Amino acid sequence: MEQNQFNQPIPQGAPPAAQAAGQPVAPAAYTAPAAGQNYTQGNPAARPGQAATPPQGYGYAPGAYPYPGGQYPQYPPVYAQKKPKKKLPAGIIVFICVLAAAVAFGFGVLVHSALTAARSDDSAGGQNPSAEIEQYDSLNDNALKPGVDSGNNDLKIKLDSETGKEMSTSQIAESSRNSVLGISVYSTSGILEGEASGVVAGTNSKNTKTYIITCAHVVDEDENYVYKIVDAAGKEYLAAVVGYDSSRDIGVLSVEKVGFDAVRFADSSTLKAGETVVAIGNPGGSEFFGSVTQGVVSATDRMLSFSSQNIKCIQHDAAINPGSSGGALYNQYGQVVGINYSKIAMDDYEGMNFAVPSNTVVERANKIIAEGLKTRGARLGIEYYVAASYFDENYKQLIINSIDEKSDLKGKAVEGDFIIAVNGEKITDKYTIIELINGKSPGDSITLTIAHKNEKTEKYDTKDVEVKLIEK
Repeated sequence: MEQNQFNQPIPQGAPPAAQAAGQPVAPAAYTAPAAGQNYTQGNPAARPGQAATPPQGYGYAPGAYPYPGGQYPQYPPVYAQKKPKKKLPAGIIVFICVLAAAVAFGFGVLVHSALTAARSDDSAGGQNPSAEIEQYDSLNDNALKPGVDSGNNDLKIKLDSETGKEMSTSQIAESSRNSVLGISVYSTSGILEGEASGVVAGTNSKNTKTYIITCAHVVDEDENYVYKIVDAAGKEYLAAVVGYDSSRDIGVLSVEKVGFDAVRFADSSTLKAGETVVAIGNPGGSEFFGSVTQGVVSATDRMLSFSSQNIKCIQHDAAINPGSSGGALYNQYGQVVGINYSKIAMDDYEGMNFAVPSNTVVERANKIIAEGLKTRGARLGIEYYVAASYFDENYKQLIINSIDEKSDLKGKAVEGDFIIAVNGEKITDKYTIIELINGKSPGDSITLTIAHKNEKTEKYDTKDVEVKLIEK
């Protein structure tokens, strides 16, 4: 979790391991992105929910608004004008002292009576509301242990093709109160480490538990953290990690409580640039539960490529912030068209926010629920760059720059070889191979068409190579 100049945490999902150990964590060093990469607020490769925002220099202090550069206005302090004190007569002072003593004694008697009554209730098998509140606040009832999902995960989420009537922003906000929830992330010692957002997907067939969809970077360290769902009233319920797919940054939690309202997922392929969208989540955590922002769709198919992730996203300008991860992006009919995921956070950028499309969310969440999938995604294990094709001017080629020691391509190709097709499909841009790999799991195979220069003939020989993907 990021620290500000006051050594105070800025909630945005769960923190890095050092933070969980109680050590301050300095903001991540800024690293320029490789060509074609985007700056994004959330780096899901970080553990879990750890931000990878390029340094913004924004500070944070409770009750204050941050100013650029982490600086606050250096106004001289203003003090109330002091007035000369008037002395009270001695008789009045004595009266006040006697009255205060009487009040203190009376209060002590009342407290003693209340405690005695509480003990009596406990001994008679009655309930003690004070004890319940204390237990809740101290995170007892096994809350310091990660939740364990009980199985019976048979929810099948469907896209809602019926749009219904157009809704106002206030109607969408009101309808989301029991559908967009908070997620609190605790260490096993009971320390609140971070907060995020999640949306209610529905219940299992036995109606014994509820599924909440959020971002994978919030929940993909389920062994080390305790997750709780937070409702609009601020009540928390112990949750368990069903699974996650970090390649699309989608995670699913379950909680053994029902009564929430499931959202309706729209077909995101029908979304168009310029349409109005509403973002609802908890920027900054549960203190700002259910914050509502409105904007428009800027684009529907922006490919974000950074770290070990490549995700096709909806770009919009409805404001999101740390803590908004996993929150809902609604269309004007009150349907969820995306799960808010990241933003470009630099001084020269404004209103460039991104959400995972609902079609991707539903497809991945259904797989996670049905299979208990826990994966950080698949990769080929190479670094490459794109160039104009030497073989066909209408296509591109990937030039292998390096091959990971763990890659199955090691020994089957060398640095400098060309990849000219994937699964028989010629390469049109750098995303051709990315989109094919995104739908696969570690251990799955793909076929690469490799071109290798023959040193004797000075010509290129081509061959098809089957390669198994490895985990990210």
